[in-house]
Amino acid sequence: MKKVKTMNKKAYYKYLFVFGGLYNLLVSTSFIITSIFLVSMFSAYGVVVPPSMIWLQSALFLIIVFGIGYFIVSKDITKNHGIVIIGIIAKLGIFSIFLIYFIKVDLGILVLLLASVDIAFPILFIEFLLNFKKL
Repeated sequence: MKKVKTMNKKAYYKYLFVFGGLYNLLVSTSFIITSIFLVSMFSAYGVVVPPSMIWLQSALFLIIVFGIGYFIVSKDITKNHGIVIIGIIAKLGIFSIFLIYFIKVDLGILVLLLASVDIAFPILFIEFLLNFKKL
């Protein structure tokens, strides 16, 4: 029987935070570029174009900062757990806000589906916090 090689938990957690950082950077940067150069795309997401992009772009920049924080955690998963806790709170909060606006019919299903990734990360981050000491 062939033995299956598995990734150890330390490497898995490191890659989890690298992937989380990349996700935040890529999604936020994409939406910042969209909000500058492709404003007409807002209607494709079922969102009304705001009179000013300052609040959206400021929030997206903060998401980029969270991504940088996840890269910092990935460098040494035994440290910076405060960043992980703040990330859990932020991602759950963002998804909750998006869900509320979807229920109010102020947000399209496409945006809610994109935001649903923000439910997976907190679950994985909580699992990390509960299990990292067992490494």
